[in-house]
Amino acid sequence: MMTWDYDFEPDVVVQRAPSPGIAAVLSVLLPGLGQVYAGRLLAGALWFLATTVSYSLILLPGFLVHALCIWSAYRSCRWY
Repeated sequence: MMTWDYDFEPDVVVQRAPSPGIAAVLSVLLPGLGQVYAGRLLAGALWFLATTVSYSLILLPGFLVHALCIWSAYRSCRWY
């Protein structure tokens, strides 16, 4: 005798929110990468360009812009 086992439950995919800590670390490694990780591609590209230009012009503003980029990546995931 043959039995049919029907599984009508849909596969559930659970997405986790991005981690603010991981986003901050990624932005330390490469400015804008934390924003990309958080799903903000345009913001990531703009932060990358802003940080690159700031570092090439003068060192101190480059550090400031890089720090703001890290903070922005962290906040992007906190608001997710």
